[in-house]
Amino acid sequence: MKISWDFIKEKLNRGNFKAEPAGFYIHFPFCSDKCPYCHFYSTRESEGEVERWQKAIKSEIQAAAKYLSNLPIQSAETIYFGGGTPSLLSPDKIREVITLIREEFSAKPSEITLEFNPESGKGWLLGWREAGLNRLSIGAQSFDERMLRILGRKHSVEQTLMFFEAARQAGFKNINLDLMIGLPGETAETVRLNLQAIADLRPEHVSIYLLEELENVPFRKVWEENPPSEEFIADVYNEYQRALDREGYQQYEISNFALPGYESKHNLKYWRYQPFVGLGPSAASHIGPIRWQNIADLKSWLEATALKQIEASEFIILDQKALLSERLAFGLRLTEGIDWSELKSDFPKINFLPYEKKIKELISSGNLSLIGSRLSIPPEKFLIANSILSELI
Repeated sequence: MKISWDFIKEKLNRGNFKAEPAGFYIHFPFCSDKCPYCHFYSTRESEGEVERWQKAIKSEIQAAAKYLSNLPIQSAETIYFGGGTPSLLSPDKIREVITLIREEFSAKPSEITLEFNPESGKGWLLGWREAGLNRLSIGAQSFDERMLRILGRKHSVEQTLMFFEAARQAGFKNINLDLMIGLPGETAETVRLNLQAIADLRPEHVSIYLLEELENVPFRKVWEENPPSEEFIADVYNEYQRALDREGYQQYEISNFALPGYESKHNLKYWRYQPFVGLGPSAASHIGPIRWQNIADLKSWLEATALKQIEASEFIILDQKALLSERLAFGLRLTEGIDWSELKSDFPKINFLPYEKKIKELISSGNLSLIGSRLSIPPEKFLIANSILSELI
């Protein structure tokens, strides 16, 4: 469906919003090759299309600024380049996007992240740093060569290690490593190699993702031939929790661990349900009760952007009960949980008695914790968080 920025502004004007800094997600959809397990929207790299994307993303930033700046978007606090493989973007192109967001939203973003595949862009590290990037997220996935081959990754463990060192030399002092668990053929040795790499490299942030959402990806067949048991996955996850804690990393979300002060500011906006603007094909946005997602098709997105419109695959205005469910689902992913008293005051028309009855039951079973007014899922229960949430919501 095609919707206008003016339409979104009109809907937002009907709400009672306070101006807040937002997180900006920039989706660069191009890849040299599609990873067989990846469910994110991407397409093959083409120089002509990259140039068209660059022109369109700048146009979309300007349109968003025209209708969203000041209220409800106070400024841009974080910028995150994801994909796809955004490390295919040259420093000049990165600089253009960052500069435009700064100008259009009168912003000084405190955190600007680029997702990076170890096989691409090493020679651009210093240029990226000078362009304004101050955080890298490296898609290492594993430090076990055998796992990389099973995943169909093009890089080697050596390339990851070399890139990490080069990033440090270029001045990056905030680096995340993405790792995956729940892989077919994963062993205790895989876990040992990954934990040893973390101890040796000392990244500021580590993300541990469970391989899932394999419904429509080629890797599904590989996984089905040798799926790991639920017991093994739980053991592996718990081992990461214990080992990272010993290394000084604090778990602050189901999949994320950080040295003190290095939590991802961008992703915290998402989990705390703060304003979040997604730009580029397939990128999702939410501001208050309004949520929309750009169509996951480059051609359609380019055409709509040229007309100063949004080609949306989804546009929803959540009612109070649905918005409460989302606040719970996102907030309870965090170790800090949610402030239950504050949540109740935000939804004065909702009857909370059924929720509080269920919360008491979940506390009794050890699946929820309530300390003061902070409601949270104990970290040892994070692997069954979806089951807990399904009982509560």
